[in-house]
Amino acid sequence: MESKQINQANTYCIRVKERLDHHITDCFSDLALTPLYDGKTLLVGPFVDQSALRGLLNQLWNLNITVISVDKIENENQQEIKKVEHDQGET
Repeated sequence: MESKQINQANTYCIRVKERLDHHITDCFSDLALTPLYDGKTLLVGPFVDQSALRGLLNQLWNLNITVISVDKIENENQQEIKKVEHDQGET
């Protein structure tokens, strides 16, 4: 049986179709937002559980923002985030 640490946040990288302006980004102050050259935006940040992640996805839905992908970043490795940013820029 696998043991999990309680209250350990998981980091996710969420790619959205739109470029988010500063008025909308104020709603997501806990997340790092990275605009991509192709007009998309990456949102990266910690979520304490699946319901917190779902809450953000619901907010994006309510704002009519198109979610393209949601990726869990293992071990909060910055190289993984850079790889995702690079991969997203190629599409």
